[in-house]
Amino acid sequence: MPLHLIAQYFIHVWKAKGRHGTHSPFVYDYIEQVVHDREIIPREYIVPIPELPLRFENILSRTAAHYGFRSVLFLPVKPGIAADNKVDLLLLPSSDPKQWQELFDTYLPLLTDTGAVAVPLIHDSPLHSMAWKKLCNDDRVKMSMDLFGAGLLWFRDEFKVKQHFVLKY
Repeated sequence: MPLHLIAQYFIHVWKAKGRHGTHSPFVYDYIEQVVHDREIIPREYIVPIPELPLRFENILSRTAAHYGFRSVLFLPVKPGIAADNKVDLLLLPSSDPKQWQELFDTYLPLLTDTGAVAVPLIHDSPLHSMAWKKLCNDDRVKMSMDLFGAGLLWFRDEFKVKQHFVLKY
């Protein structure tokens, strides 16, 4: 295990908050209804992500089920696939964080108002961590959630102040 990943894990554990330390109704509900939920995920909401550990694949699938996300776009889009419809969840590739900002800028207009962007393996390397921080600092992002193995970016108008949450999972 790379030293960067170990250091990032300890930083995450130190900063991570549970549902009572967030002071955000949206995040409290997310932790209560998604992170702590152990119900079987309906098949139509399962988001298969082979490069992610199963626990993070499950959390993204639970996110999709809780918010009713019906359309997921895995980036980058393969040639020949039209990507012009609105989507509920954009999933950035874990393999090349150098692409994240460009893909984010290109495909963000396709995201629904209540949708999210999922970013896998956000602390896997220094490059992953740096690219994640850059996405979190983007002016269009209203809320970010760091689950250590994956991150979520939200753009809802109901979030008046930009916030970043490091969550226990």
